[in-house]
Amino acid sequence: MEVDVERVRPRLRGDVYVMRVQEGAYIRSNLGGSMLKGASTYEWIQRIAPMLDGTRTLGELCGAVPESSRAALAKLILLLHGKGYVKNVLDDRPHTLTPDLAKTYAANIAFVEYFTDSPELRFERYRDSTVVLAGSGPLLQALANSQLRAGMRTPVLAPFAESPFDRDRVAEHLAVAQARDPEQRIAYRDVDDGHLDQVAAGAAMVLHVADRPMTQRARLLSAAAGAAGAASAQVIVVGDEAWIGPVIGKDGDTTAWESAWRRLCALAPDTVGADLRDHPEAAPSDFLRGPTVALVANHLCFAAFRHLTGIDEDTGADQLVRFDLETLETSNHAFLPHPLALPAVPDDPARLAALAAAAPVDDEELARRAVDCVDPRTGVFAEITERDYEQLPLFVSEVMVSDPVGLAGGPFPVYGWGESVVESRRRAVRHALERYAAVMADPRRGDRLHGLDVLTGEPVAVEATAVFPAGIAPRAASGSDWPEAVRAAVVAAAGDNVVEALSSAAEPFRRLDMDAAELTSRGARYLKLLEIVGQSIEVYDLSGPLGLPTFAFTTPKGTVAYVSDLEPGAALERGLERTLLAYQSQAAAQPGYAPPPVPDLPAKLRGDIGGTDGNGTLPDSVSLEEAVGALTAEGGRVVAVPLDHDPLLARICPFVVRAVVVHG
Repeated sequence: MEVDVERVRPRLRGDVYVMRVQEGAYIRSNLGGSMLKGASTYEWIQRIAPMLDGTRTLGELCGAVPESSRAALAKLILLLHGKGYVKNVLDDRPHTLTPDLAKTYAANIAFVEYFTDSPELRFERYRDSTVVLAGSGPLLQALANSQLRAGMRTPVLAPFAESPFDRDRVAEHLAVAQARDPEQRIAYRDVDDGHLDQVAAGAAMVLHVADRPMTQRARLLSAAAGAAGAASAQVIVVGDEAWIGPVIGKDGDTTAWESAWRRLCALAPDTVGADLRDHPEAAPSDFLRGPTVALVANHLCFAAFRHLTGIDEDTGADQLVRFDLETLETSNHAFLPHPLALPAVPDDPARLAALAAAAPVDDEELARRAVDCVDPRTGVFAEITERDYEQLPLFVSEVMVSDPVGLAGGPFPVYGWGESVVESRRRAVRHALERYAAVMADPRRGDRLHGLDVLTGEPVAVEATAVFPAGIAPRAASGSDWPEAVRAAVVAAAGDNVVEALSSAAEPFRRLDMDAAELTSRGARYLKLLEIVGQSIEVYDLSGPLGLPTFAFTTPKGTVAYVSDLEPGAALERGLERTLLAYQSQAAAQPGYAPPPVPDLPAKLRGDIGGTDGNGTLPDSVSLEEAVGALTAEGGRVVAVPLDHDPLLARICPFVVRAVVVHG
């Protein structure tokens, strides 16, 4: 293929190194290395390298050598271009940097060039940007020095009062910088916390550093920067950690910083500043001194440089960087928007119409989606793990769930179990999403929430306190689609009536003969495993007073579980599974994943198997309508309310529901 030599303006990348080797030349850059064979290849590259500065076209370069060498020269340059060691800068936009400035900041420009085009112009725009550096103490002093060294012409400093700020030290930094770049200056802007809009006025970007949790200021500065059309990024030090970011573009989501902080504190509720208030009384970390201060400032400066030069123009708004002040280790942490950081959205009954028609989300797809929810410090879930849990006879997985609005008293573990690690993990994820949705109540939604009548599909307003009862973690259910979720929620609501059924029971409940009972294939396996491990079990039929198949599962140590379902086989299977799980947790001395404790079935309510006929007979299956009828025997209607106060999580798992009996 013919190449138009006038459409190629080659420039050797600044990170290219060439070495003479026996075969010819070995050339290397950050892109990798290549061997170029030929006895004179090394000399050729050395001779043409000074001319590959982007000021001449390939045609002009070839015209400067004898005609016999032009083809070889063109071939070599195009080979270097094809391997990425030479860039075609023909379409680079013009700039006005002087040769001296370009030389002074050659390394900075070369870094920009590695990622994008027109590096001189992009650096020039960065240099001439109005960037306000807000904060206090040594961190602000170090940030000013970092920006001067990065090439900014006139950083604007806005010092606050919580930590002593040394202007003389900044003047010393400026004097050193001016020896290299005489055009550089420092400007000051007098501000206070009552007029944060003045900090961002006229700025292209606002950088805020705080050596203690000044979290109210951080939240308000982010909003002020957005209102002024400025980008922003921050460093907040809490304890022995510095949290850097997120980098929010001028048109970005100004709630991102608050979302990040709320997610961080949802997994660490004792964090100073979790209340989103300023804490000037907090003492800075003992490790925030000396070169560590400069390292933290450099991280923020580098993030601003990448953003303003366009390297990371559209990224970084959902990332925090954790800097350990003691070990100097860094780690990146992604986060999702937090509902309370977003604008309030009233509870809208119109959204309910789409649920019934929404596409199903099976366990495999749900587990795939949940990956974005996991981060050890800022995730909705901290981790999905098996720890050192015993994995026989059942596989057990754990998800650590964040406490998004403080209703759960802190992060809490949720477990899943099954016959394979894939199944246990998928169940754990589903249970975690259910539990998270059950404690994610947005009070701004109003005093009444909307759901659908389970039987008629009619929208119904329900008291918010009935959906999210104070001091109680409500039971939530989910499914792969809306009908399955509603079914599970109705069954869960029926299960809440077990204690009342026990208190009003006058006659003992029939004990099932498990040897004669008709079980599902999985239920039969569980029963056999219980026999193998020597765990005796008694199962009692509580179906009558509850109006749907319900069983109590007991062992010599007490009652393990009460389980309901529309189908008796499904209820028995789940109950036997929980009994097996209880045995496993006791045998392994791992009580964490044991089924939650339930009231013991009184001895007086434990009946006998009885005669020889029908003692393994199971109660009849019931329809959803019959289960609803049992729940509303004393009047009312059953309303399925979607637990969707976290909009993003509602998109990940749209079918999380609580069934509420509404009277009147």
